[in-house]
Amino acid sequence: MARPRKYPPAPPADDLDNDDRPEEHEPVLEELDDGQLVTLALDRPLMKLTPAMVRALNLAWREYVLADDDEAKMLCRRIKSRLGRASHGELHPGCVMVKLNVPVLKRQDGRGGFWYVKINERVYAGDVEVTECTARQIVELVHRYQQVEANRMTEGQEHLIDLDGGLAERARAIQRA
Repeated sequence: MARPRKYPPAPPADDLDNDDRPEEHEPVLEELDDGQLVTLALDRPLMKLTPAMVRALNLAWREYVLADDDEAKMLCRRIKSRLGRASHGELHPGCVMVKLNVPVLKRQDGRGGFWYVKINERVYAGDVEVTECTARQIVELVHRYQQVEANRMTEGQEHLIDLDGGLAERARAIQRA
């Protein structure tokens, strides 16, 4: 003999009478201003954020973060928390997944070790599939590393820059005068 159900079974769909329930009025998001969008986003945490809501939350956070009162600080914490719980698709709609080959970063002169591209403690190396915005950040980090390596001074290369060049010219002009 089985244990009785904890919850009663749901009634069939045809037994539900929609006339007995009051109609819930859903606001049309296009008609709301930024303040109303912020209130709506904060009051309904399970509702998916639209691009207009994300923009309104960002603008409100920028406005209130400089305020010194407790209410503004509380609102900033709520906005930050709401944006932190938002999915990547809500924050960046239309961002697609791309495949990327991330190189291991090494010094060109053979001295030293090797490094991996790391974003928020997540390591990216080899063939990876990431979102488009993460791929842009990875490519930018690799590019910056390559620029630093190209400008690195080694014993075999003469990349000396005279930092006192401007001072020497001034000193000669003073001596001539």
